[in-house]
Amino acid sequence: MEGSQMLMLLLLCAMGQGVRSDCLISRYMVEGTNRIFTYRDASGALKLQRTETVPAGVSLWMFCNLADRVETQCQDNGTFSVALPMTCKDPMRPDVTRIRDQECSATMYAVGYNIEGQQLELYRTCFDASNARVLYSQSDVYYKSFYPKRPWMEFALNELFSPVEAAAFLKSNIFHTFNCIYGDGQTYLRSARDLVINRGHLVASADFLFLDQMGSTFRYLNVVPQFKSINDGNWEKIERWVRSIVPPSTPFRVKSGGIGTLMLPDRSGVFQQAFLSGSKIPVPEWTYKVVRDVSGRGLYVFLTYNCTFQRERPQVLDICKPVSCPLSLPNTPHDGFTYCCDPTEFPL
Repeated sequence: MEGSQMLMLLLLCAMGQGVRSDCLISRYMVEGTNRIFTYRDASGALKLQRTETVPAGVSLWMFCNLADRVETQCQDNGTFSVALPMTCKDPMRPDVTRIRDQECSATMYAVGYNIEGQQLELYRTCFDASNARVLYSQSDVYYKSFYPKRPWMEFALNELFSPVEAAAFLKSNIFHTFNCIYGDGQTYLRSARDLVINRGHLVASADFLFLDQMGSTFRYLNVVPQFKSINDGNWEKIERWVRSIVPPSTPFRVKSGGIGTLMLPDRSGVFQQAFLSGSKIPVPEWTYKVVRDVSGRGLYVFLTYNCTFQRERPQVLDICKPVSCPLSLPNTPHDGFTYCCDPTEFPL
């Protein structure tokens, strides 16, 4: 058989069998949908959809609540049987569930959904209630080709923070607290209008694709007091860079937390610890981010000094063996003095 005849036969076979195309969830579908994206794996277990690609033949189960769900299947032509976007009234919100995790020295909580008796985890966070201190949060970060607009959300208390503790993050309250700790006339915060320290996300909202998943990160269980310019500086640069190198096939596991308590001299020159609410909500001296692959192998570690008042680059902690950073980061007080550490020797 001649080559042209063979090619024609193959084309006819392909046309007869049909060509199956995956479905791609677009930005307008994400931004217009408030239902919860889930699917069932090969065993029938319910899973949270985390990526923008849905294989042909796979159904999405779009939950509003336990009694309201809509099935939409990815058809062979690359379209959904029930079109997206898809909305409903008053969709369910993520739960916070206490779980066991031997790695956490305090109490571990999972943030996610409980549907059909299954816990669908978005991220977990280790919380020391006695000090109202979030030790770290951990999540899986998946590849995505676009970044939807972040929803506006109120920070949730989850009955783990009191309203008074939440209000401690207000810039006017931080100013008065610093006056109390470091003396009237302290120069760290010059007025009650200065925004110097804010609620620094540990798990970033942009690490998620869907609106409900992004919104799940807005809770006090997922923040530490972080200097604003550092949060907007090296911390954000690192977050963006990590998202940019996630492989399309497998996620990264990212753990972020705080270390120590910042100490600053008061007006008499005596060093005092920085808290936002009495002896609770300590300002961490350092923040860190550990990036691992799905097998748990360490890839990168970033350690950033959480203080803009320190003008000289501080000595690195003993737990960090410095290595060259994989991206360019300005080492300034404003952006945050940052070290990259050997991931094979970092203990956290």
